[in-house]
Amino acid sequence: MVLARLKTGSCKKRTLPGMHKMSVAFIGIGLMGEPMAKRLLDHGYLKAAWNRSPEKSQRLAAAGAVIAASASRATCGVDTVCLCLTDSHAVEEVMFGPHGVVSGLAGHSPPLIVDFSTSSPETSRTLAHRYRQAVGGSWLDAPVSGGVARASAGTLIAYCGGESTDFDQASPILAALASRATLLGPVGSGQAAKLIAQLIAAPTLVALAEALATAEALGLEAGQLIDAYKDSLVDSPLLQLFGRRMAARQAEPRISAIGTMLKDIDNGLSMARAAGASAPIGAEAARVFRLLCAEGKESEDITALIGYFAQKIPRKS
Repeated sequence: MVLARLKTGSCKKRTLPGMHKMSVAFIGIGLMGEPMAKRLLDHGYLKAAWNRSPEKSQRLAAAGAVIAASASRATCGVDTVCLCLTDSHAVEEVMFGPHGVVSGLAGHSPPLIVDFSTSSPETSRTLAHRYRQAVGGSWLDAPVSGGVARASAGTLIAYCGGESTDFDQASPILAALASRATLLGPVGSGQAAKLIAQLIAAPTLVALAEALATAEALGLEAGQLIDAYKDSLVDSPLLQLFGRRMAARQAEPRISAIGTMLKDIDNGLSMARAAGASAPIGAEAARVFRLLCAEGKESEDITALIGYFAQKIPRKS
């Protein structure tokens, strides 16, 4: 498999895991990226990090991380580059922009790209093809689920798309960040799986907010109700995490933003349409999220969903 990869255009033989300590550059120190990068730092993998907004790197720097001046500086000479960015436009800019990853690779073996960002399958395939054509490098899409708490604990769930050799190479990194990582097919497969997960999660979150707001309108205490539902057929991790935050109106610390979820739902709906599939429930969830964004709440935590329904339901006197 190593010989086959060299024939496709890698300029130097890449050292495989187990032969030396992996060196990683992490790009994107945001809500999820910061705890993920911190875990890689703690495991001794992180060589450098970079973020488009420098102020968001301060806590990681205080923990001992090297914060580079640009994406190209961060990624020069590493085995693996991890991306955890807002959307596909940010990924494209970081990879192929004037001071991006590709611009700094002259004379160096192309690192494996592990993209933890969530975008569309087609976008991942396009970016992977561009990277391969530009420098002969490999790409693994690996969007994750689990939220900030699980990112800090290293118990995320990763959905991966790419070659099995690249998945194997990334396995030490994935083991540091996730309790389960599954290779689901070629590049783009991980993104497809993540968007399907969001088409499950988004309508469920809308239903939770609607139901809990209804319970409150009836005079029930939503938090007590969630306790009553524990271990029943309607119980779920979403109910226990997001339902409790909704019941308590807990918006901080923010764990998932309204606008980010809408971006994922829209990508999921586009993917479904391209496959000739109908997703009316997902479309209805998107409508609710879109209304909240129109009210200027795109940066607010998903907890804001219950407020949307509570203001529409008169409380029982």
